[in-house]
Amino acid sequence: MCELYIVGMGRGDRPSLQVLEQERFSAVRHCLLYGATKMLKDYLRERGWEISNLEEFQAQKANKSLWEQEKEVAGIIPEFLKETGSALLLLPGRPWPGMSLLKHIRSMALSSAGFQVEIMAGEDLWGPVMDCLAGKEIQADLSRGTILLDAASLEMLRQPSPGELLIGHIWGGFMLAPLVKRLLRFFPAEHKVHLLFFQEEGCLGKPYQCALGSLESIEKVPHGWCFLRVPPSRGYLLGDMLHMMEELRSPGGCPWDRQQDHFSLRPYLLEETYEVLSAINEGNPQELCEELGDLLLQIVFHSQLAVERNDFSLWQVIDGITAKIYRRHPHVFQQESAGTPGEVSRRWQEIKSKEKGKGSRPHLEVPDEFPALMKAQKIQKKAADLGFDWPEIEGALQKVPEELEELHAAFLSGNRGKVEEELGDLFFSLVNVARFLGVDSESALENTVEKFRRRFRYIEKQVQGSGKDYAAFTLDELDRWWKEAKECEKEGKGSFQDEKDS
Repeated sequence: MCELYIVGMGRGDRPSLQVLEQERFSAVRHCLLYGATKMLKDYLRERGWEISNLEEFQAQKANKSLWEQEKEVAGIIPEFLKETGSALLLLPGRPWPGMSLLKHIRSMALSSAGFQVEIMAGEDLWGPVMDCLAGKEIQADLSRGTILLDAASLEMLRQPSPGELLIGHIWGGFMLAPLVKRLLRFFPAEHKVHLLFFQEEGCLGKPYQCALGSLESIEKVPHGWCFLRVPPSRGYLLGDMLHMMEELRSPGGCPWDRQQDHFSLRPYLLEETYEVLSAINEGNPQELCEELGDLLLQIVFHSQLAVERNDFSLWQVIDGITAKIYRRHPHVFQQESAGTPGEVSRRWQEIKSKEKGKGSRPHLEVPDEFPALMKAQKIQKKAADLGFDWPEIEGALQKVPEELEELHAAFLSGNRGKVEEELGDLFFSLVNVARFLGVDSESALENTVEKFRRRFRYIEKQVQGSGKDYAAFTLDELDRWWKEAKECEKEGKGSFQDEKDS
């Protein structure tokens, strides 16, 4: 049976090397190094040990995530042991259960009878680093907690840390670029961070401070004995938003917020939704960011109301929707395949029906609160999914003039109720054409309304410039300005485009 001894090298100083002089290692001549100082390498060579530098292998796999790189590094160990029989894997500090490399090696050892693992702990380094954080040079506020994270496991970080973030096992400078790329999801490039590293004599060096965005430009990183300290962001987090809403709803909070319930907030939810859509249409990222925040506030508000009634919390809302998306995308998160959007949609409906139970709800059920065009398009799609649909778009197109003719006949009959019915049928048939064309009918009509309003502003400007009233102009004169507005719009003339925001 091949043996792999995983030995913690503590601070990497001279006293820490004594562990290698144990009798049990006398027959072992091969060392795997994953983060090592020059002193350690010199020590091993002087005593005739054969050295293999694993970080060099990992550095050649920079196109993959750090987690995948370390998995590949662990994958070469079984073959290495078949040739050597036994070997030492020397790691900084105390081999930590949260270390990704250790997890990969243990998993391989358990799934294969090819080798066994023995772990020998060295001095833990997290403690001294934590003392450094609280020391005079950094004076970190540890009251909000600290997250200890292995560098290769940074992809597990899905949200900003409310307290200190301490990242260890940075084997070399090649790891900094992917670390920075991940952290920039949560922190601005100018966010100040500290690099902490143990010197060869075993003590921590002076903390090196720099901006997060410039971290990857550092050329030399002490292998293995390096830690990255990322202080919490000064910005607010989702938990802060929840706390704020709880305070607003408290007995000493805001009288208006305390008065609200789910029903009274409905108009604001709808209003904020439309303002988000407006920001999207305008193509203004800053405006969209603000409006999404306003919409999020409504979700937080409703969740707080639910918490007070012991119904559910925002965390349950997040958990529920995340779990649902995982379940309904087996082609992404499981082993299924889906080649087209249509296949994805059909599989989604199958899973949804199975979750809700067949026959539990009418097939064509949609919320009554939907706008009429949206409701029509949703119902038509549901019917089509059940096979009730024109085989080709020609059937839907032919229905439009047919409904228009019926509307004309109803108009001639003078029956107002029939006119309204036939007009509804015409709208419904047009929505069906939009569905076949892959066009959202609600958005299409909204864009046309905005286009009409935009062109009419041009007419309005001409009328105002004349100093007269609308009644002073004939329809032909107004229509001439309308046609001018169309031509200006087609040519993209600045004088007309500016009128959109006037």
